[in-house]
Amino acid sequence: MRIASISGAHIFATLPLGALLLLATVTLAASSDDLYDRYFSNVLAGRPCFARTYDEANLAAHTVQRVHSIEISLAKKNFDGSPNSANRFELEFALTVTSSPEWYGQAAICRTTEASFECFLKADGGLFRLTPLPNGDLRLNTGETGISLEGTTDTVELSNKTREDQSFDLVPSKAECEAAHAFIEGGNE
Repeated sequence: MRIASISGAHIFATLPLGALLLLATVTLAASSDDLYDRYFSNVLAGRPCFARTYDEANLAAHTVQRVHSIEISLAKKNFDGSPNSANRFELEFALTVTSSPEWYGQAAICRTTEASFECFLKADGGLFRLTPLPNGDLRLNTGETGISLEGTTDTVELSNKTREDQSFDLVPSKAECEAAHAFIEGGNE
């Protein structure tokens, strides 16, 4: 009995296009589920949160930067009541600026891609991307048009005109998110 050897490339070359697309979709879904699970499912033994507060030395070195504190946390569920999943999940996004202790924030709807999380802020607040870093942190990039967040009395905009308020490295944190949660849970998102 003779067994023919078939290379992996030959197998893929003989599959119909529909089967290849299905295989690619299943692979992408599996990797996006893994990425979502790693960063948002059962992280920090409860509600996942990533944050950054800049100290006075950092702000003095970056005088154009307006963001003092920034945080994102996984909402308990999507606004329509459906559970969060890799395909669609809701984040609470909040920040303070150097000129005011007031929190600005609103909800963001996100989806997991193969290598990042793409999000948009409700109320036309803009787009941002969360990219995993090798150490378990997330890098938040505000995108080409910047973002806009609402406070209790006004709105703050972070434009892409300066690089200072475009990219933020956020670390897993519970403590830094408590003040923002009080703002968001008060109905200000």
